[in-house]
Amino acid sequence: MNSFIRAFSEITKNDVPLVGGKGANLGEMTCAGLPVPPGFCVVADAYREFTAHAQETIARILNETRMDDADDVENKTAQLREFLIMQPMPIEIAEQVRAAYLELAREIEGREGGEGGEGGEGAEGIGDTRYAIGDRQSAMRDSRIRVAVRSSATAEDLPDASFAGQQDTYLNVQGEDALLEHVKRCWASLWTARAVMYRHKQGYAHDQVALAVVVQAMIESEVAGILFTANPVNQNRAEMVLNASWGLGEAIVAGLVTPDTWIVQKDGGILERDIATKDLAIEYAPGGGTHEVGVADEKRDAPSLDDAQLQALAALGVQVETHYARPMDIEWAYARGKFYMLQARPITTLATESSPVTRHPDVSSRTPRNLSTMRDDASPSPTQSPISNLQSLPGEYNRSMFIEIFPDPLSPAFLSVIAPLFHSMLDFTFETLGFTPPRDIPAIGVFYNQPYFHREYIEAAFAPLSPQVRAALVTQIVNPFGKHERKLPTEASPAFLGMVARLLRFMTGFPKQLPGLIAAYRVEIDQLNALPIRDLSDHEILARIRDMCYDHASKLLNYDFLMIALIGITYQMLGSVLERYYGDDTEQIRAKLISGVTGNVTMETNKKIWDLAQSAKQSASVREILRINSPLPLGEGLGVRSDVREKLQADGDGRIFLAELDAFLEQYGHREIRMDILYPTWSEDPLPVLQFIRGYLDVDEQASPRRQEARLVQEREQLAQEVSVHVQRDVAGRFAIAPLFQWVLKNTQAHTRERDTMHFELTRLFPPLRRCLLELGARWQSQGWLDETDDIFYLTLEEMQELAASPHARREVIQTRRAEFQENLERTPPPIVRDGVGVEIVRTASGEHVDGQLRGIAGSPGVATGIVRVVRGPREFEKLQRGEILVAPLTNPVWTPLFAIAGGIVTQVGGILSHGAIVAREYGIPAVMAVPDATNLLHDGQAVTVDGNRGIVILET
Repeated sequence: MNSFIRAFSEITKNDVPLVGGKGANLGEMTCAGLPVPPGFCVVADAYREFTAHAQETIARILNETRMDDADDVENKTAQLREFLIMQPMPIEIAEQVRAAYLELAREIEGREGGEGGEGGEGAEGIGDTRYAIGDRQSAMRDSRIRVAVRSSATAEDLPDASFAGQQDTYLNVQGEDALLEHVKRCWASLWTARAVMYRHKQGYAHDQVALAVVVQAMIESEVAGILFTANPVNQNRAEMVLNASWGLGEAIVAGLVTPDTWIVQKDGGILERDIATKDLAIEYAPGGGTHEVGVADEKRDAPSLDDAQLQALAALGVQVETHYARPMDIEWAYARGKFYMLQARPITTLATESSPVTRHPDVSSRTPRNLSTMRDDASPSPTQSPISNLQSLPGEYNRSMFIEIFPDPLSPAFLSVIAPLFHSMLDFTFETLGFTPPRDIPAIGVFYNQPYFHREYIEAAFAPLSPQVRAALVTQIVNPFGKHERKLPTEASPAFLGMVARLLRFMTGFPKQLPGLIAAYRVEIDQLNALPIRDLSDHEILARIRDMCYDHASKLLNYDFLMIALIGITYQMLGSVLERYYGDDTEQIRAKLISGVTGNVTMETNKKIWDLAQSAKQSASVREILRINSPLPLGEGLGVRSDVREKLQADGDGRIFLAELDAFLEQYGHREIRMDILYPTWSEDPLPVLQFIRGYLDVDEQASPRRQEARLVQEREQLAQEVSVHVQRDVAGRFAIAPLFQWVLKNTQAHTRERDTMHFELTRLFPPLRRCLLELGARWQSQGWLDETDDIFYLTLEEMQELAASPHARREVIQTRRAEFQENLERTPPPIVRDGVGVEIVRTASGEHVDGQLRGIAGSPGVATGIVRVVRGPREFEKLQRGEILVAPLTNPVWTPLFAIAGGIVTQVGGILSHGAIVAREYGIPAVMAVPDATNLLHDGQAVTVDGNRGIVILET
């Protein structure tokens, strides 16, 4: 009989081909006598046995898959995964997995049995922890010990590191049947669209891949975190860095808390400490998976480890480093008086022993935060970016702010423009607030053609503030659209008071400056549009681009970001004012008070599209032309086919409609299809506009944006009056709180509205910038330097200047970058990159939800029940029907006309201040943001209730 199971004690670091990287490392630590929770591996041969009889079906589905069609790959691989999950597990494998699971239960029972024995093994072993198995007798009877089930990639099957990180992990799996189900789910995750496309592009044979699965007993940890046995920021091997927070490490992974951070010496001496406020913890849910709980008041600001525990953990870190003979990155958990090693990896970004180690001034405590304790065994290597290669940069880089703005990879040309603009933007923000930006730390990095903020750069700028205030502000800057506390921590330091004074000055003065700033910017745009580009030399065109981007657009972007940060602060101020009066209802009241704010430019754009649809509805011939002659799919050239325009031009009513459409595009045609100059704008490709118009043709007047806005304005003004009366019931409220409330509300509303104005104005640069670059591309193609005109988008601005000065072909560089860009289109970039390693958030088991609910962030108040419609991108906009619940990865300005017909919104990213939430409030439809994996957990036709008051999605039965 084949043995498909290996206990950790039977595995060493040489067994990667058998049990994958995770399994081999856990076995190595177990054999070295390190404290590792027990477990076993289901070896890669089990996967091969499981799929042996499915190879014909796998091959058929793959052969039917159009690898050049992302949607088809997504659909076919989903079918393949569902097919595999439905297959029965071979009896021999199932029996061995069940037997190993029971043996693991007996092992835990035996160790717990020694717990009471004086000096017994249980006192030093796993009995000292509180394994989440409940009553020992019931655990043995029901075999429901809690385990983690993790995919473990084998090096011989997955030879390129960039393929790792694409399989699933499940936590808190209980029971034999659930274990078998999740082992199959791990195996099936080898067939995600991303993994299949990667193997296809790299030429790897699909039938040669395999996957092992790690099954490990879970600790109900009191504290968990990460330990670096060398300081990854300043490269100092004599220092160790620790992160810790209450409960499971997933609170750190999900960014729900800022962890405590210490820098200690190898002998346990504590050099620095930074104790954060930790309001939330994650614990195991009774039925499986995990859930969030509030931290007791007395523990929120208390250190999660005391000095003695820090010294014990440091000693354990030295032991791990000594065994591996190199600095290590260790995931650990603490329960009932003992530390446990959950994983250990080499720190690969340190200088060599002979290299000089330098410490940046004022940066000694700028250590990585919010790190994943459940990463994959190997991490993606960063794309060789023209901006920077994060593999060589220590520290934490975060793209949370950019997920909604830049959901897709960006072209090298656009990245080369915006990376320095973002650096300037950060510096302007810090200097406006009275802080000095660091000069010796990178501010921006690029990973998989995506921009990332360097967290340590932001922390260094806020160095004069106390750790608590600094941590809150860093979180606010890194992700101003995410979930933040109702109140900002305060202090009486000169730095903080000076920052507040400058903020108040900006808050009151900027609205007066904005019209002049925009007017001056538009003048520059008009001048650029009027230039005879074809008569300019290459150098003159590039000089105009640099002048427009770095002298004029930069000013607007600087104020845009400061305004975004300010919105978050004023929103929290509004919550602070209201909380004493409304308690738990503060979130709902606050959201309604910033709904229905007139003048929102996105709402104004959507009104104009609605008007176009109403005009088209008046003519039967125009309606027929628009419905029958659909535009080409996005990405297949210009969206409006010439025959559509010709048919409209040949029709009397059609000519009137065309004139209205052209007038609309004249005013709004600079809006983007995607936020990158690589793509045509609405003027070049009006496909999104026509999609929305067709979607509105069958919608009644009840969905009118104007009607929605009028209703919301009335409701908001009435609520504001009621709140004002409520807070004036006492003397303090009448003379202090009420005036403060009115002032903060006015500024929050104004700045929320103008956030969209700034974005709208910035995109005016796209059409002339594209025209300039395409002119250069056409010239250089005709001269043989480029193969295609759009090759220009795969060069940086600096490289264009070099090419203008010294003409030569750049085909190889362009081909490489184009291939990288296409490959990155198939990836989901990690939200955090730490020391060149992508950090992913772990999915939980138990159906991914608790008690029939999915939890997110309340984005727009209200409650709506409807049928789910999953829309993953602009190509699928026309799927949405009136009253359906729009479920999307994210939403940005190009999505928002859909809100007129949606019954509710659910997104995978975003927050109360993200663009989708703001516009949902303008339409008065409930929205729940940041629901992990929503587009996979919800499916078309499913009935759900979107509760935008509480931030939950209820699955109807």
